[in-house]
Amino acid sequence: MKNICFLGDSITRRGYWLAEVFNHLRKKGIRVWNCGVSGDNATWAITRLYTDCLNRSPDTVVMMFGMNDVGRDLYNEGRTDVEEKKEHRIEKFKSSMRTLIDMIRAAGCDLILCTPTPCDEVTPGAVLPCHCNEGLARIAASVREMANELQVPCVDFFDYLLPRVGTEYLTLPDRVHPTPESHHPMAQLFLKTLGFIEEMDPTPFLPMNTEAQALFDADQKLREIHFIEWNQMYNARTSAKMTRTDFVALAQERLAAAREKDDKTQINWYSNYLNIVANKLDYENEVIKRTVEMAKI
Repeated sequence: MKNICFLGDSITRRGYWLAEVFNHLRKKGIRVWNCGVSGDNATWAITRLYTDCLNRSPDTVVMMFGMNDVGRDLYNEGRTDVEEKKEHRIEKFKSSMRTLIDMIRAAGCDLILCTPTPCDEVTPGAVLPCHCNEGLARIAASVREMANELQVPCVDFFDYLLPRVGTEYLTLPDRVHPTPESHHPMAQLFLKTLGFIEEMDPTPFLPMNTEAQALFDADQKLREIHFIEWNQMYNARTSAKMTRTDFVALAQERLAAAREKDDKTQINWYSNYLNIVANKLDYENEVIKRTVEMAKI
């Protein structure tokens, strides 16, 4: 394992668990890439697999999806006539995961699968109730089945964390994203499952040292630029079929607004994005075309 990409949703993208894992792996000479994007799911990941992941020539790809695939709102109290929709979501997840797996293996990469993390159904006083662990359990079971069938490692976040929800494993008020402290057991489980450590460290989460924090922060800033269509404009992406021309127009609008507010961070995001697109438009279109053809979607 020399070059490894982590493909996932916001729990990957925003994950302090990855900062801890990356620290450990870098010391062993392993190059790591965070290819998670907020709001992503297994189906949408198919269309960005080459541009965001495989073009980095990884020898190993780690995948964790499910939280945005399950259809969390379908499990809210009072919903009726949703069983068919729940089933459709589960089957769509399985189909998309198998497409991703086929494409990753065709590229000659090794594979590591992760089950999704659980949501918090137990802490009282929920502002945003979340009751989808029933569906996430089925998704987790399907991931284990795929890993067993393919004889590849499986990091079982769901089974390990579920009994710890509300105590050792806490989420933000959205009941989905783990708190910074709760990323520590995730990192430890990943490292132990893959054989990088012999025993899990039971100590509470400790802040990263200055150097590691600076590296993590720099990586996050770079990701805002590289994955800007997902990290900053994914609401627009999910609400309509946005073309590259649409994204450029939206970025130009937001850049103008940022300049009016003198928001240097957003000025940096959108100006860099527009420069990248201007230089790589033909290349990216070709890669996306190839992805769609191979995925047959």
